[in-house]
Amino acid sequence: MGRVHVSIDPCPHVSLSVCVKEGLPIKAAIVDDLAAERQQLCRLLKQYEAMPLEEASLNVTARAASAKQPPFIQVSEFDSGSALLREYTPGIFDVVFMDIFMNDENGVDCALQLRQMDPHVNLVFLTTSAEFGVKSYDVRAADYIVKPATMEKLSRALGYCQLAPTANEPTITVTVMNQPLDIALHLILYADYSNRSACIHLMDDLVFVTGKFTALADQLTAYPQFMSCFKGIVVNLKAVKELCTDYLVLTNGERLPVSRRLYRQVQHQRLSLSAGALREVSL
Repeated sequence: MGRVHVSIDPCPHVSLSVCVKEGLPIKAAIVDDLAAERQQLCRLLKQYEAMPLEEASLNVTARAASAKQPPFIQVSEFDSGSALLREYTPGIFDVVFMDIFMNDENGVDCALQLRQMDPHVNLVFLTTSAEFGVKSYDVRAADYIVKPATMEKLSRALGYCQLAPTANEPTITVTVMNQPLDIALHLILYADYSNRSACIHLMDDLVFVTGKFTALADQLTAYPQFMSCFKGIVVNLKAVKELCTDYLVLTNGERLPVSRRLYRQVQHQRLSLSAGALREVSL
């Protein structure tokens, strides 16, 4: 089976920082081998979405002052951790609900792999016993829900989640349709200039930016994970899965060209970033 997509209220996803303010959705993944358990949590999320603001306990830092109700929620269902990991790219989900005990799989092990892929995603464990809640600390889980899931438990778990960029998370500010927009760097795959427009490619959306591409490129390349790989293309090296002699492969499978002149610079900077990440882990 793998994945079942359930869209509670489809809406273009641009960035977590404008999720509530613009009525954009929170994207949630439910990972459980039991369809009935997935359906129950999906129903609760839909009910939560309809709750008045004063009754919901979603983290205040993720709520804009102008919000009148909890944001829309889009849900994707997975019947195994491996099914989630096969499709996963950093930033694709805001929160992942992970069952600890699944057929031939340990949810904690899957969560560890997920955390290595994405340090920002919110993790909530689903378990049949409170004694396994301590395991959540190994992967910095926001909370755990002891089955059966209830609205009270779900509301508490979402209250612990950080569903907007934290104050120290790097972002860039661009202009879209005469309005400023903050975009978290980890959501950006690359930026390019095409059809006479500067465009930012996110995990699952495109953002057409007002202004010159050179100005956008300067903003991005101020951070070490971004650099030009070809004329008119600035790539997030943290989103590069494979580097070949004349092209690179992103984590979503997309290919971008790499010029001969820039190949060695891209290779060196990518290795430098990997070395830095390894040093942080060892610390």
